[in-house]
Amino acid sequence: EFFSTPYDLDIVDYLDPFVPAYKIGSGDVAWDLMLEKIASKNKPVLFATGASTISEVVHAYETLKKNNDRIVLMQCNTNYTGSVDNFKFINLNVLKLYRTLFPNAILGLSDHTPGHETVLGSIALGAKVIEKHFTDDTNRPGPDHPFSMDPNTWGNMVLSSRRLEASMGSTIKKVEDNEKKH
Repeated sequence: EFFSTPYDLDIVDYLDPFVPAYKIGSGDVAWDLMLEKIASKNKPVLFATGASTISEVVHAYETLKKNNDRIVLMQCNTNYTGSVDNFKFINLNVLKLYRTLFPNAILGLSDHTPGHETVLGSIALGAKVIEKHFTDDTNRPGPDHPFSMDPNTWGNMVLSSRRLEASMGSTIKKVEDNEKKH
């Protein structure tokens, strides 16, 4: 389904009849009027938290939560260079902090790194929503295309994600059926 990140208060009202959810970009973490307006629509909110402190995230989350409890809180690093050096700045373990501080939030990842290692790591830490850039051709000119996923890499990411989800299994340690001698 189509949804959007509005960057103007009036656009929220304009988009409302057409979207089932809203995305709030990292740059709006401290824009209380935007947070309040989007939350008042009582639709799911995907909220990226790049380039912000934990106190800013707490404040924004509490602002949203006053009018809306359907919040996806996404760890994010807003560097769009696609450099492999950025992996050391992703801080997926922040998802553990988010799970503790915001137990009712749905966890997610808004990611700008190449490949899908960060996606798999975030899923293992409890992420249920993944945002990655997508293109039909990673060789196109533009800032996002080189680190975006194309149809093939997207398919591989989804397949790997589903396999990881299946392998997470249960917290009960037991002898599984496929381990028993017949």
